[in-house]
Amino acid sequence: MYRCFNAVFCVLLLLPAVLFAQGRFMENFQNGNVDGTDLVVSARQRADLIIHNGPVFSGEDRSEIFEAVIIRGERIVALGGEDLVDRYTAERVIDLAGRLALPGFIDAHTHMRGRPRRWISLSKTTSIVQLQEQIREKAQQLGKGAWITGAGWSEDRLSDQRKPTRLDLDLAAPDNPVFLMREGGHSAVANSRALEIAGLDATSPDPDSGQLEHFEDGSLSGIIRERNDLVFDFIPQAPPDEVKADLVSRLQGQLHLGITSLTDASTSPRDFESIWQQVYQDQSNSPLPRATVQINSGFGREVMAKEALERLTAFGMKTGDGDERLKVGALKVFVDGGFTGPAAWTREPYRNDSDYFGSLSVSLDELKILSLAAHDAGWQLGFHAIGDAAIEETVAIFDAILRQSPREDHRHYVNHFTVLPSLATMDLMARQGIGIVQQPNFSYSLEDRYRAYLPEEKLRHNNAINTPLKRGIKMAFSSDVIPIGPLVGIYAAVTRRGASGEIYGADERIDVGKALQMYTANGAYMTFEENVKGQLAPGLLADIVILNENLLEIPPEKILETQVDMTILDGEIVYRRTGNRLAE
Repeated sequence: MYRCFNAVFCVLLLLPAVLFAQGRFMENFQNGNVDGTDLVVSARQRADLIIHNGPVFSGEDRSEIFEAVIIRGERIVALGGEDLVDRYTAERVIDLAGRLALPGFIDAHTHMRGRPRRWISLSKTTSIVQLQEQIREKAQQLGKGAWITGAGWSEDRLSDQRKPTRLDLDLAAPDNPVFLMREGGHSAVANSRALEIAGLDATSPDPDSGQLEHFEDGSLSGIIRERNDLVFDFIPQAPPDEVKADLVSRLQGQLHLGITSLTDASTSPRDFESIWQQVYQDQSNSPLPRATVQINSGFGREVMAKEALERLTAFGMKTGDGDERLKVGALKVFVDGGFTGPAAWTREPYRNDSDYFGSLSVSLDELKILSLAAHDAGWQLGFHAIGDAAIEETVAIFDAILRQSPREDHRHYVNHFTVLPSLATMDLMARQGIGIVQQPNFSYSLEDRYRAYLPEEKLRHNNAINTPLKRGIKMAFSSDVIPIGPLVGIYAAVTRRGASGEIYGADERIDVGKALQMYTANGAYMTFEENVKGQLAPGLLADIVILNENLLEIPPEKILETQVDMTILDGEIVYRRTGNRLAE
């Protein structure tokens, strides 16, 4: 290269290059491709997204709050104070303006089902008249003879303050079989046509682990407790494409709630392969929450341990198989029923019936055989146990197999843990590393069911949180779809208020920071993914939710009014609430 012999000559030589570079910069600046920070870009590291002007809750330590998080690709690269903004540059910058950013919610126990065209949502139905109108409308759409199904009704929410009966359904659709599950799924109502198809009448005996309710004249009311299969098995399979399309829609709806990961709590091996795997394969380029799917082998009333194990062997997968988007979770077994039936198996009789203790849904001897074999095969066990008797027997079985066949870091857990068991059982859980996946929102939404069935002391400690935590038991939060939004569960955990406003067991309250951990970091722990997600930390997945309020500072009563402003999955914005004021 030629040397410049004087300053003037050098300036004249370099001027065209300088003007060209300046022109390119101004062109890019005007097109929005750069901003003023590019003048000092050489001193700053590149990122794809900067979120700052916190608070930022990492989920690792509930007392430590950050101000900024830096994202490159699908991973977090830095977390710290506002000074990070001076060290990084990115095309996308989100100013929180005091709103709360935290790890994406992880719902550790929910139920995601694709619904066919014949299905009706009853979660917002407030009267039997409204329910009948929904049935009539669906009957007109489908025509005579077509099945009508649905779910979500609750007598506590109906102005009639009673359960719907087959007669109510008959008036709405006399020419269609109708079968509607109650909120929670532990009971249902069928109309006369559906009962006839299922071969049920006034002379039918109560099924094992279930009950057929009757009118005073002895005829069936249409209410079936805990044995929905008596009618459900007669309903024709829905077209797979209908089911898969609806499942995609429901999964995408979880992102609107800030849920970036979930555990579906009961899916057959066949449905995992034909529905879940197909959906996540077909939607490989679409944003869906990460899913862990509990596998239900069918073990229970009809399928014994030997056949259940044969099904699991034929399935060929076990806990942990899959990837970060879709994987196999724990083995699922329903040990007892629920309180919406009711059929939860308890040590003390129900409040309104001194002779009723609920019931087991399985043989304990067969459960021991299944549990040991599945444990030895590498399965995590996550069993449904609601009553204290069911919890204690389940924990005793877990303890027996762990003593007989020790395995480090098994992470077996109890789903629900509604009626507080003995201190000895909880201490055993702590020693053996047996966890809990709890639904604090039940204390809010099932308030009337608990008041009707539980003795006073059990009512005070139902869905216990603080008591098992103090004894050293690991716990994660979830919704079980009643209702599904995490903010309801956080509110209930922090206040212990039912929907009426009454407080049940104030000593079971926890603070907001701990509740957020239960819905984030601890959910990741339950699926062996604490080194992948559940916290905001360098190297972890950039799954983040931004709320319009700082839950750590607002009065607890305002938690229910809080909304999700934005959901980020893999570092990409996948949901933005209409009308939110977040600047980007």
